[in-house]
Amino acid sequence: MRLTQREKLFAVASMIFIAVWGLFAFAVSPAIERTETLRRVIPEKQSELETFRTKASEYIALRDGLDTLHTKIASQEKIFELLPFLESLIRECGLAKNVATMKQQVSQLESNHCETIVEIELQNLTLSQLVNFLWQVESSKVLARTKNLYIKKNLANTDLLDSLIEVHNLKLARN
Repeated sequence: MRLTQREKLFAVASMIFIAVWGLFAFAVSPAIERTETLRRVIPEKQSELETFRTKASEYIALRDGLDTLHTKIASQEKIFELLPFLESLIRECGLAKNVATMKQQVSQLESNHCETIVEIELQNLTLSQLVNFLWQVESSKVLARTKNLYIKKNLANTDLLDSLIEVHNLKLARN
């Protein structure tokens, strides 16, 4: 079969067009789409990586803090009791007459740790007396921390305060 020059040129041009279209359809277009996807995904993944790094550093800090806490708990006096400690601290701060109630409860946190909670209700005290007492609790060498604090004005004398303080102490459970 003989083709004219024009038909040959058309056949070659058609083949080139089909090859270019095939190359574009199967190579260039997927590469462009992949590049666009990567341009969109890479910043998201970098943001996730930064979040992960932040969370990892927070985890390390919390783990180190927990190790320090375990060390402090283990080094705490074995015979330490929170209620007598707080009673002596209240007498030391001159607040014995302001104590309405003191309740102690012990709860088991884990198999080898327990938490002692002392709830103190103080009435008719000034703000400076309250702050001084809280400072004494927090600055003591024992592992006792104020976890909850509720303050309201005294109904009889608005210059004075009533407060409910929860002091917590962690220690190793006795087996």
